[in-house]
Amino acid sequence: MKPESNKLIYADETLDDLILGGYKLIQPCQGYRFSIDAVLLAHFADLKKVKQVVELGCGNGVIPLLLAARSGAIKVTGIEIQEAMVKRARRSVEYNHLQEQVEIISGDLQEIDKYLPAASTDLVLSNPPFWSRGEGHISKNPEEACARHEIAMDLKGLVRAAAFLLTPGGSFCLIHRAERLTDIVNNCTAHRLLPVRLRTVHSFWQEEAKLILLEAKKREQGRLQVLPPLVIYNKPGEYSEEINRYYYAGEER
Repeated sequence: MKPESNKLIYADETLDDLILGGYKLIQPCQGYRFSIDAVLLAHFADLKKVKQVVELGCGNGVIPLLLAARSGAIKVTGIEIQEAMVKRARRSVEYNHLQEQVEIISGDLQEIDKYLPAASTDLVLSNPPFWSRGEGHISKNPEEACARHEIAMDLKGLVRAAAFLLTPGGSFCLIHRAERLTDIVNNCTAHRLLPVRLRTVHSFWQEEAKLILLEAKKREQGRLQVLPPLVIYNKPGEYSEEINRYYYAGEER
């Protein structure tokens, strides 16, 4: 543990190894903690020719750290509405000495124009709440509730914010529930974001997809590339070869 960690990590938090880049993430012991969804999205994004990245709803800051591990040539901005998460993410950035590469903004993406200029970003990412307000059980923990249900961020507002930020030809990448794909595509096309790359995500090869990874570009024409399925586990407790490569293939710096 680094010497300055005592002042950056609180008693009700953990310091978790992201493996990539040797970076570590500060997370609450009780509350929202990142899952493999963030890892999948961070590796789905194509960083070639990208200089500026924005993550909408960055939570504790895991995706900005993973992107920084993948490439030292990009600048990453995360925007998050929950102040406790903003402060925690900023402390993780400081712990990993990434202040020159990663910035965390406190703000509401519904008012995105107050924080970032239009057409300023090459790539927008989001691992948004998967569940609408009326679906499922809403957690009593406010961080978990906001991260999993569309309380502060809904799909329509998310896509609108992404379209506002993107430069012509820029990309919007997100991970979401497979059953919401039609709704996602409809919202993207309504904001002139053309779906260009789709990948289904399966826990095991014989199971149906529960998640999808989608890239949409800010352009008028193009074809949709449907990639081979991504399988997370070979068997219970054993990651697939591709997932292991995400962690151990080295950096793209």
